[in-house]
Amino acid sequence: MGRKAANEAAPAYSIDVRDTRCPLTFVHVKVGLDAIKVGQVLEVILSEGEQIQDVPRSLKEEGYRVLQVRREGDKFRLLVRKGKR
Repeated sequence: MGRKAANEAAPAYSIDVRDTRCPLTFVHVKVGLDAIKVGQVLEVILSEGEQIQDVPRSLKEEGYRVLQVRREGDKFRLLVRKGKR
């Protein structure tokens, strides 16, 4: 499901959820957040449509800090920092 990044400047963990359907998409993102420490960054690769509309909003609603949402061709790259909630 994911990979750990070797470079500290890079996200601590990365997951690609483009092949996952709701409601499991957000479940996978939460598992990715559980895999990192407070203050670290999770990279999430999302597809157009429901994923890019719902995941950033849900993260913000739960108190996570979305650092970046960037389109890269036919996918989106989201960076989210894990904080104390």
